Amino acid sequence: MLMRKFTLFLMSMFFVLGTSVAQDEVTDKFELISMNPADKANVSVVDYLEMKFSKNVVITLPEENIIIKNNDTNEEYKISGATAYEGGYAIFRVEEIKSASKVAQKGDDKEEPAKTFINSRGTYTYTIPAGVIASVDGDEFAGGTYTFTIVAPFEVVEASSLNADKIEKIQITLNEPVASVNVANLQLWDYYYTTSVKFKDEVTYSDDKKTVTLELQTAITTPGTYCLDIYAGIFVSESGMSNEDKSVEFSIADTRPSFSTNLNNGDRVEEISNLEITFQNVENVELVDATAVTVYMPGGGEATGTATKVDGKIVVTFDQNMTEEGEYTFVISAGMFKMDGVENESFEFTVELSKFEVLPLEILSVTPEAGTIDRLERIVIKFNQSVTLSYDEYWQMYSLQIKLMCGEQEIPLVNDYSNTPDELVYLVNAEWDGNQYNVTPVTAVGTYTLDLSQIVVDYAAESYVDEYGYPNTMWHMKNYSCEGTYSWTIAETAINGINAEEGVQTIYDLTGRRVNAITNAGIYIVNGKKVIVK
Repeated sequence: MLMRKFTLFLMSMFFVLGTSVAQDEVTDKFELISMNPADKANVSVVDYLEMKFSKNVVITLPEENIIIKNNDTNEEYKISGATAYEGGYAIFRVEEIKSASKVAQKGDDKEEPAKTFINSRGTYTYTIPAGVIASVDGDEFAGGTYTFTIVAPFEVVEASSLNADKIEKIQITLNEPVASVNVANLQLWDYYYTTSVKFKDEVTYSDDKKTVTLELQTAITTPGTYCLDIYAGIFVSESGMSNEDKSVEFSIADTRPSFSTNLNNGDRVEEISNLEITFQNVENVELVDATAVTVYMPGGGEATGTATKVDGKIVVTFDQNMTEEGEYTFVISAGMFKMDGVENESFEFTVELSKFEVLPLEILSVTPEAGTIDRLERIVIKFNQSVTLSYDEYWQMYSLQIKLMCGEQEIPLVNDYSNTPDELVYLVNAEWDGNQYNVTPVTAVGTYTLDLSQIVVDYAAESYVDEYGYPNTMWHMKNYSCEGTYSWTIAETAINGINAEEGVQTIYDLTGRRVNAITNAGIYIVNGKKVIVK
């Protein structure tokens, strides 16, 4: 369900972006069409600044930083980089300018990393100077001064159905008064996201306008769990804020008398022993026919079960052991028992007995190997079998909780989905530019430690061929933690003197200029490695 939910979200985002671009009219006039965040907008967080123009653009950042300043606290950020995209988009990345209290003294390993997003409350002002942005035709954008205000997130606090036995009206409470609701983009899905019901256009507001009541076009009465994805922009507050994403679930309890078994149709198990029949929403169970269960064996024979009533459930034992691998079909005949005086209908299901041995999950290697290195940019963890990353109930990847630390400083890690089935690949110190992750290798002197105790995976223990002749995999032992700590050391490299005649092919100074020889003390990049010349 969660993967389907994530796919639907991506599809909706693609539709929204595609629609907005298609509606933009391309003219000969070079002008600013839109901004994100919009000028004077109220937002809860700013990850980047976006400007959309009527023509494709080129961006030339000035030597002096463009400052984004909090007018209330004097906290400052800078534009750390920019990228121009097809369609007239100019994307500016932001980075915190740390105050003296956040900058560690020399030798102190407790320096806090600079933030690459803005979420501190207050009103921010920044100026894009003239000449920074120009069209590909040479038209120059005159620039301007813009503001935005970081406020508390506009979010859903609670969502509930007004009825327990059906879903007809839903109340949604937010933390601020609501100005409008985009009802057309709301729909309630069943648990497997196969069918949905839309809402009526009418919206009822509470007196404080923080709670809205929505009514479905058709009431849902079938027991089960139903999902409502409230995407950003569905609700708009009176202050102009869009809501943050939120997914909520609603349930209709099944109050009808029913029964279930400890074996389910399609199960693949290691052993078959007793059959247990348990009951739901039933006050009185009466066993009528103790021999009304038959199991048909893989080799063509059959076994008869004998039932007894134990503590409100029925336990069926069989007259022979079931150890042969293959499919077993169980038939519970109609009239075997009564639920509150009503006889059961016949019930049939099939399970497969297959013996297997769980293969322990092991880490075969970690690249780069632990020890002394000159840079750290990509970590590859190879296992002895295929792995798939696990997610928690909030759709967060457990395995992203692993930490790469240098002292008390955490180095960002991003999972690279290009990895093979038996590998996990992480990019070190990667930054999203709106289109892809760009890695800035870690080269600072220090010891870097990777704790793998928080890697949690669902992993495969057995391969087999299914009933249609296709290869498949049996999965076992979900949420299994791998133990292990790996560390690397980046050390200073001291060279008393060096020149190109001594076998050195390339030498660059820290400005990126290539030099023929090292004549002064300092830091250089020699054959792709950082060296310190004293």
